[in-house]
Amino acid sequence: MAKYKVLQPFRDKYTKEIYTSGQEIEMTVKRGNEAIANLKKWDGDFLERIDKTKEGD
Repeated sequence: MAKYKVLQPFRDKYTKEIYTSGQEIEMTVKRGNEAIANLKKWDGDFLERIDKTKEGD
């Protein structure tokens, strides 16, 4: 599972859940990539993947 930050509100086509700007959600990388591809038909970015990095390195 990967974490994503919602940049613009949208509704998930499978779960019908509405996500709001600034919300952090978790989904598989495959589903995240599918959502990003499906949302490209509208202007702007809707999801941004949040990668965890080690602090102090």
